[in-house]
Amino acid sequence: MARQVLLFVYLLSLNSVRGQVSYSIPEEMPKGSLVGNIAQDLGLDLKRLKSGKARIYTGDSAEYIELNKERGLLLIKERIDREALCGQTMPCALHFQIILENPMEFIYF
Repeated sequence: MARQVLLFVYLLSLNSVRGQVSYSIPEEMPKGSLVGNIAQDLGLDLKRLKSGKARIYTGDSAEYIELNKERGLLLIKERIDREALCGQTMPCALHFQIILENPMEFIYF
């Protein structure tokens, strides 16, 4: 049975939560696999992703997810090994942020 990795998304603006999304994905999905459509799920305009210079910040060196700003998609950048990421911890969760500039916004995963 494939184990799941949870991705949590929070869109924050001026210290208030504008939306929340979480995705559950099987571990070890191939590179380039679709995680979700963040633009659609959070109601973000694709122009805002581009003009806001959207980027993902993980807080550490591991970058498992990438953002396709042209289409608003989250994609697997690097295979996720659940045991390496979380050990025996249940549930296994991967948290990261999408940062938008002008005006500054943070989307927490």
